[in-house]
Amino acid sequence: MAVGGMVRRRDDGDVKSSASWSGSREFTRLFRAGDLEAATAIAEPWQVAVSAAAGPIVSYIAIIACVLAVRRFGPGPLFLVFAIGLVTPFRWTWVFPVLYLRLRGAEVKWGPDEVVAGVLTGIPQFLLILLGLASLVLGYWFLVTAIPRGRRVRTLVPTLVGAVVGGVLWVLWVGPMVLP
Repeated sequence: MAVGGMVRRRDDGDVKSSASWSGSREFTRLFRAGDLEAATAIAEPWQVAVSAAAGPIVSYIAIIACVLAVRRFGPGPLFLVFAIGLVTPFRWTWVFPVLYLRLRGAEVKWGPDEVVAGVLTGIPQFLLILLGLASLVLGYWFLVTAIPRGRRVRTLVPTLVGAVVGGVLWVLWVGPMVLP
C-alpha cells in the first residue's frame, strides 16, 4: 500500500508508489471512463484538482525558499536546504515523457499531479509543460549560480551523492520500516 508518496509492498505482493486518499483509484477509473456523475459521487472534481495541485505548489514554494536561502546565506551553512533545493526540481522531469507522448500525438489524460490538475480544470497541457520545464531549468540555474565558481564541484558532488544515497535508503529501508 502507498503511504505518503512512499513505495510500499502490499499484502498481495504488488508494489505501488503514490500518495492517495481512499476512493482515489475508483474516482480515477470512473473519471477516465467518462462517468463524471459516478466520479462526482465519490469526490468533487475541483476538490481532486486542488488535492493534485497541492504537491506541485508545495514544490514551487520549497524551491523558491531554497533558492532565496542559498542566495542569502550560501550553500555551506545550509547544506540541507541546498540538498532539498537540488532534489526538488527533479520532480519536474515528468515533462519529458509527457512531452514525448504529446509530440507523438498521444493524448495524456492522467499521470503526474500537474496533468491531473490540468485535466480536471481544463488548463492546457502545453502551459503545464512549459511551467514544468521552466521550473526545472530555472530552479537548477538559480541554485548552481548561487555557489561561487571555484566551489561548485566541491558543493554539488557530495550533496547529490548524499541525496541519492539518502533517498535510496529511505525508499528501500527506513520508509518501509517506520511507515504503517
